[in-house]
This record gives sequence, structure tokens and C-alpha cells, in this order.
Amino acid sequence: MAATDGGTRGRLRQATSSAHARVDACFPRGVEDAQAYRRYLRGMHALVSALDAGLSAAPLGDTWREWRLPQRADLLREDLADIGAAPLASGPGLSIAHAAEAAGALYVVEGSAMGATQLLLDAQAMGWSGQRGARFLHAHGGDGAGARWMRYLRCLESARFDLHAERAMIDAAARTFAYAEHEFLRAAQPAG
Repeated sequence: MAATDGGTRGRLRQATSSAHARVDACFPRGVEDAQAYRRYLRGMHALVSALDAGLSAAPLGDTWREWRLPQRADLLREDLADIGAAPLASGPGLSIAHAAEAAGALYVVEGSAMGATQLLLDAQAMGWSGQRGARFLHAHGGDGAGARWMRYLRCLESARFDLHAERAMIDAAARTFAYAEHEFLRAAQPAG
């Protein structure tokens, strides 16, 4: 069945829907309590740190280089300190070889900003704010999330990757979803 919105986004969505669902299943009730929030922050920090390292090492043009936002990991580190949690030890990394793979990996992280709008409400209900404990969610899922997502989609659709590059993009998105799932599950393990 073809994706209803078509285009590159539709093909990405269709190809990664089960991987996306597995990540969503890591937080079926959002970040309803301190334990879930800690797990989210630790896993997300591992993911965005790996993404930033992968993007910084990739030979990207200006279109995709501008999506590298190292401050995301900084905000997550500050939030972790606020809630009294340590980041996870570094994971295996996320390899990004070219622009199409960057677009695929960014599909996961930029798309997560839309869900982060609800997670921000959950964090605020626990007493966290954009000044303490929910800096990342405030920046990532706050007021500008929808506009940033639309800007990302315009970049994605205008890239016009050939068939080989599009396959690499879809593979990178699937790998990034799998990486996120792995890190969220690792964050759920008791500290050892």
C-alpha cells in the first residue's frame, strides 16, 4: 500500500513504520514519571550524541551540515544533571557516510520533535521547565518544532536523491530508529 502523503517522506515513513513503532513502544504513556523521564533523557542523550558525532565526521554540503546541532547533547547533559542522573556510557556510534544517510538519520531525530511536544507537557507536569530539567524538550519540542519539521521536509523533498541514495537514506533511518530503541532499552537497565 502506498503512503498517503507520497514523496520521499511517504517512502521513508512506509519503510520505517515498524521500527518507528518499536521506538514509540519504549514510552507508551509518554514520560509519565521520574523513572520514564530519566530513561528518556539518558537514551536521547546517547542518540543525539551519536548523531552529532556521525554528522561531524560526514562529508556533507551546507544543506545537511546546518542540521548538525551539538547543543542538543549539551542541553540533555544539563537536564540529566538537574534530575541527578548520569549519561549512558558511549554506544557503538552512528556511521553517516554522505548526505542521503544524514537525511535519513535526521528524519528520526527531527521527527521526534513532534512527539517531544507532548513529552514537554509531561516534564512540565513533574515540575521541570525550560530553565531546569527540561531544557532539551523545551528547545526540541517547544514552539518552533513544527516550523523546523516543515523546513526539514522541504530540504528532504528538494534533495531529489537517486534510487541508490534513497535506499541508503531509508537504511540510515532504519538504523537510527534501531539505535534509538537500543539506547532507550539500555537506559532502562539497572546501573551496573
